[in-house]
Amino acid sequence: MNPFTVVGHEWAVEQLQQALDGQRVPQALLLTGPESVGKHTLARWLAAALLCETPAEAPCGVCRSCRRILSGNHPDVLWVEPEGAKAQLKIDQIRGVERFLALTPLEGTHKVAIIGEFDRANVSAANALLKTLEEPPRYAHLILLAEDAERLLPTITSRTQQITLRPLAPARIAEALERVWHVDQGTAWRLAQISGGRIGWAVVASQDPSISEQLESALGSLADALAMELPERFALAAQLARAPEAFLEMLEYWLLFWRDVLSLQTGQEQVVTDLTRPGFAQYVADSVLVTEVAALLEALVAARDAVRANANLQLLLESLMLDLPQVNVPQIPG
Repeated sequence: MNPFTVVGHEWAVEQLQQALDGQRVPQALLLTGPESVGKHTLARWLAAALLCETPAEAPCGVCRSCRRILSGNHPDVLWVEPEGAKAQLKIDQIRGVERFLALTPLEGTHKVAIIGEFDRANVSAANALLKTLEEPPRYAHLILLAEDAERLLPTITSRTQQITLRPLAPARIAEALERVWHVDQGTAWRLAQISGGRIGWAVVASQDPSISEQLESALGSLADALAMELPERFALAAQLARAPEAFLEMLEYWLLFWRDVLSLQTGQEQVVTDLTRPGFAQYVADSVLVTEVAALLEALVAARDAVRANANLQLLLESLMLDLPQVNVPQIPG
């Protein structure tokens, strides 16, 4: 497989390919969509296509330029992202992008700067980028990645061409895992169901056993919390808040679990993702009111949005502990 293959967003590749063929590639592009949905892969594909040494097959994946992009050391490609799970993009990082783009290409006819998680740029950093967006050098291409364009300044979105990537259907992810990454059928389908449409997450999970361990840990923490009294829950909140990098992923697992519970309660067993050993979701579904589950799902979504806006992790967790129903779950049934 070509290492730059984009799975599930072929329409976006076709749109950009037409722009490449007509030499009309936007100098300022905004790729939006959920985490791990494929934004980085599409950005890397475009950078490689612009710089590939085999134009008829760009990106070929085998020329010197493509190999350097894959290894992360092409002198005409710059990746910038926040320096930590809760860190913001800072003005110094944006200044570095400006300096990079101000210099002419070293090896090709283009320079590409890719800024990940741009919705975590502080106001000063975002404003600092405006001049480059308004008057980019003719050889420069700036690709911004963000989960939601609504979190960006209107002055940023108005100066970019936006492509929005949507979560993929589980069947599409499962097929790709089997065909491209040679994952066995059962594992591929389970990961596709759990992924929430995020092909990047599914691929990493298929190759990294620690992902399954994180899932089990997240659901184990949830099972513990359900059986706890409030003081114990607050102590658990303090413990979980000490690992901010795992916090958002834990919220995603909790969301998937409670969606399973709601699906079981409303007779939609066919969409249950079966996150963990059989019985846990059904046990909780039989013990909690539908209205409680619906309210908790709203609270979890609000918490996810709040943490992305740099809210206090421990306060968020304590609030969630107040919202959790109490269920006597001594261990995940198995």
